[in-house]
This record gives sequence, C-alpha cells and structure tokens, in this order.
Amino acid sequence: MEEPDVNNYLWKEDLFELFKAQLKKDFESAGASGDFVNDLPVELEVLKSTVTAELVLILKTNGSLLASLLYRIDISERQLQQYQDKNLSLSFEEIIAELIIKRILQKVILKKTYSG
Repeated sequence: MEEPDVNNYLWKEDLFELFKAQLKKDFESAGASGDFVNDLPVELEVLKSTVTAELVLILKTNGSLLASLLYRIDISERQLQQYQDKNLSLSFEEIIAELIIKRILQKVILKKTYSG
C-alpha cells in the first residue's frame, strides 16, 4: 500500500471524517457492524490492523458477509487476485483491509471532488 499517499489524503481537511462515515455506511449497508469505525485513529498502520481485525471477525462469524461487503464497497475478485499476487507476504484479511481502505478513500475523494 502506498502509505505516504494514503496518509497525505487522510490528513487533509475533513477527509478522515468523510472516510470514516463512508466506511461505516458501507459496512452497515452490507449487514456488518460499523461500530468499530467510531474510534478509528488516523495512523494508517493502526487503521489497517483495526479493519483487518474486523474482517477476521466477519470471516469467523459469517463468512458469506464478506462477499456482500466486497460487493458493496466495489472490490472485484480480479482486483483481489491481482493484489494478492503482488503482496504475497500479507494475509488474506490484510489484503482485503488494504483494498477496502484504498477504495473507500477513492470514493470519498471522488465525491468531494465532484460534489457542489
């Protein structure tokens, strides 16, 4: 994950609050709990580990929920496979967490850029 780029965007203005709101919305819309989002820190490594822990919990309790979550956030199987092939040292949950963070940030930036 390009940490400097992600960190730079998260620190801008109110982008982190928008990021958290979108993350919570997408998790809850997929049927997962979004409560973990309330206390998210801006530090990228802690953010990644928190999202990863939530994904581990989802996979243990309701694995089918993961497909809904990925669909809601708009992460394809192809993207997942390509990212997994490039990041062999990461666990499956860490890969998904990074993709989720990137995609949510992308959504927030696009909305902010193109909204009046």
